[in-house]
Amino acid sequence: MPASRQTARIALTALVLAVVPAAALPGMALAQDPVAEPPAFPATPIPLGVTVGGVDVANLAGLEARQRVYDQLVTPRRAPLPVTFEGKQFTIAPDAVDYRANVDAAIMRAYQQAPVLGQVIDVPVAQSISRKKLREVLTWRARQYQVGGRDAAVYLRGMQPIIRRASVGTEIDVPRSVALLTPAFTAARPATPYALVTKRVRPSVTSVGAVIVIDKSAFKLRLYRGTTKRGGAVMKRVRTYPIAIGMSAYPTPTGNFSVIQKQKNPTWFPPDSPWAAGLGPVPAGRGNPLGTRWIGTSAPAIGMHGTPNPSSIGTMASHGCIRMYMGDVENLYERVEIGSAVFIRK
Repeated sequence: MPASRQTARIALTALVLAVVPAAALPGMALAQDPVAEPPAFPATPIPLGVTVGGVDVANLAGLEARQRVYDQLVTPRRAPLPVTFEGKQFTIAPDAVDYRANVDAAIMRAYQQAPVLGQVIDVPVAQSISRKKLREVLTWRARQYQVGGRDAAVYLRGMQPIIRRASVGTEIDVPRSVALLTPAFTAARPATPYALVTKRVRPSVTSVGAVIVIDKSAFKLRLYRGTTKRGGAVMKRVRTYPIAIGMSAYPTPTGNFSVIQKQKNPTWFPPDSPWAAGLGPVPAGRGNPLGTRWIGTSAPAIGMHGTPNPSSIGTMASHGCIRMYMGDVENLYERVEIGSAVFIRK
């Protein structure tokens, strides 16, 4: 087989073995015979009392000693290394992490030993792997198996906001797992898989603040805030405010939104709509359509604001926004934050 084709075949085999689950590899291992050309060993046998990597090679010629060390030392270490993560088991092929064993150099050193009668001299076999390649394999596995932390969130059940609590995730601690497995590739395979080192993945959002629920059919805005009770966090209604909503031609949208802007004593800028043509900006003060507070939402151009026309509260009177009494919107303004959830329902 040409060298280029043989190299490609070996590389493909290593990649496949690096990613196949342990269940698909019952007893499977790479070919174990030494493939490199051996050096010109001396014709004499290795002295009595000499072992290589713990393998007795005394009185063997170089090639015989080489084969025995491969069979008893290298072959077991070329078997896929079994590992587990959170109950999931897979294997890592030694070739995928560039496992190497310099048997020939050890055999040559064995010839140079001269043990005293009854003494045993062991010549170690230099073994190594690529920590870089091991890190790459574990990083790839981490992306497959990690359980991400779940952020706290809120959703509606009917008209009642419900908290989904945050949870901590787990992922492979790659640097510490590399440190754990590096010596494992050069040791005898264990009876049980190596448990990879894990680390906790903390959620980025752990609590839910103020939540606004707008009931258009009842002309009510209800403010909730999370509180802790036995059994977990729940949403407690803090206050209910009467409101006005959009008229039929300019309905207040329904959906799930959030607070994206807060402004005291805002200037009203007319929207790009035919009904506002020619009205021009209105500065803060008496007569400002937004009153003294603006709480903008992620629904385009829709927000909660005060109104200089309190008689419109409880009706369909706006161009889509949520109108409130001046005192009510000032009270609400201090209780919500940027990012607060806003649920608008029919």
